[in-house]
Amino acid sequence: MWFLAAVLLQVVVIVAGIRQEERAGVWSWSKFAFALGFGGLECAILIIPVSVMNMKSPYFIPVFSTCGVIAALNFIWMIIVARRWKLPDGRTSIQAYRDQQAGINAPPKRDS
Repeated sequence: MWFLAAVLLQVVVIVAGIRQEERAGVWSWSKFAFALGFGGLECAILIIPVSVMNMKSPYFIPVFSTCGVIAALNFIWMIIVARRWKLPDGRTSIQAYRDQQAGINAPPKRDS
């Protein structure tokens, strides 16, 4: 039952985040797809060793620890990439956040 509550809470947070970004004019489906793919990769990095290896093996803890470190480094890399992501109007998400905090409207979209 707690699992269902956690999933429901996650859906509520995701929908609220999407609506907030849409109102701010910084929503990007490509960034959303990247984040979903990244989440799947993180889950795979952590779940595959648990499901494939014998947990009583002397190698399990070192392998699982290594996978945890790789997942953490991958997460840090994703944050760096997402912060430099270009929005449709040419700004990065950092610039859009600063503009939103300063009350500046988004510049008009460029035709490419």
